[in-house]
Amino acid sequence: MKKFLLAVALLVAASVLFAQGKDLAGVDPTGATINYWFQFSGASGDAMQKMIADFNGTNAWKITVNGTYQGPYDQVYNKMLAAIAAKNPPELVVAYQNQAATYEVNDALADMNVYVKDPKWGLGQDISDFFAGFINQDVNAQFGGKRLGFPPNRSLDVLYVNMSLLKSVGVTAPPKTWDEFTMDCQKVTSKDKGTYGYAVDNLDASNVFAFLISRGGDFARPDGKGYTLNTPVMKTTMQYVAGLVKQGYARLIPKKYDDQNDFGNGMVAFTTGSTSGYSYYAAAVKANKNGPFDWAIAPIPQATATNAPAMNLYGASVSIPKSTPPKQLAAWLFIKWFSEPKQQALWTHVTHYFPVRRAAEPLIRDLLDSDPTFAAAWSLLKTATLKTEPPYAGYDLARDAVVAAYTAVLNGGDPDAALSALQAKADKIFQESAP
Repeated sequence: MKKFLLAVALLVAASVLFAQGKDLAGVDPTGATINYWFQFSGASGDAMQKMIADFNGTNAWKITVNGTYQGPYDQVYNKMLAAIAAKNPPELVVAYQNQAATYEVNDALADMNVYVKDPKWGLGQDISDFFAGFINQDVNAQFGGKRLGFPPNRSLDVLYVNMSLLKSVGVTAPPKTWDEFTMDCQKVTSKDKGTYGYAVDNLDASNVFAFLISRGGDFARPDGKGYTLNTPVMKTTMQYVAGLVKQGYARLIPKKYDDQNDFGNGMVAFTTGSTSGYSYYAAAVKANKNGPFDWAIAPIPQATATNAPAMNLYGASVSIPKSTPPKQLAAWLFIKWFSEPKQQALWTHVTHYFPVRRAAEPLIRDLLDSDPTFAAAWSLLKTATLKTEPPYAGYDLARDAVVAAYTAVLNGGDPDAALSALQAKADKIFQESAP
């Protein structure tokens, strides 16, 4: 009887593993159709559709990918939660690491380790060509090391610098430390000229994280079991920016992207944002009514000068929701194709996202040689100490809480009270969202 029960248990386990795509032997993706939900619009959306059409017309398995724009990240996330609840998700979806974790709380995703490591369908030796910080970002310790996504591209949180404005006040290089940043903001601020130092995007928690890690802090506990937000370094980080605002050297932007607009109009010396916004900044500078000016990308200032600045590495990945073994494998094959150097280089030329593989660099050499600003951003990958935001389930809610606390402090609120409330809320979010 014991042997019989063991055999039954093994048979059930094997069927479950196969249903989840954990045994790819015999799986045939031929003719599969998959739906891909993404956030790309404009030129990026057009480029993605062209690449999907290329894959559809050339792949050996006659797989068809239907890609659809589902709105920005937050809309994709909300639609995905609804689709999971309705048991009708797409076969491929864009997802930040924490969003993928939330989906997996509902047991909704395939573990992509299976595909990455498969002897027939996997990456094989090519895995060593991926930047380690990129390829490891989606392996989630909250779920026993499952790979809940795969990186199609990456970006860094950087300092955008109006070099012409700095040079007009005698500053010849971007600031390396926060002390230098303060002095530069003070020098360029002029009521008569309508210029100021720093445009504060208080609605993006990633900026807070970038500033925090530059001072040695973090959002996550070292053991990965919660948040660490009510700390002296967080208080210093928020109070520092609040001080710039109070002194008139920095301004809170009225609405999203007004920092980019002020930069393009030559009004502000510094903004912070993703390198994925590079092309938008370039267009804004080019459209300046007074003519283009010299600008640069630099690391976020640090507490002390260093050749290895701590920088926020981020970028959404793509996840494979559970469906059927053929569809899951088909989704993986599109991801694998997209990650090949040729496709990576094409994507970088259009979007200015960083490619995820070293072998793509020779294929973007023309871009690097012709655009020193983008080349400088690319070089940061090789020198910076890369940090990432927590991949916790529920982190979207924690980000909202960070924004609320940051905004309160910037508007003159008590930082101790704001951070105490933030920590309590984050602790509750972590407990309620954990798997």
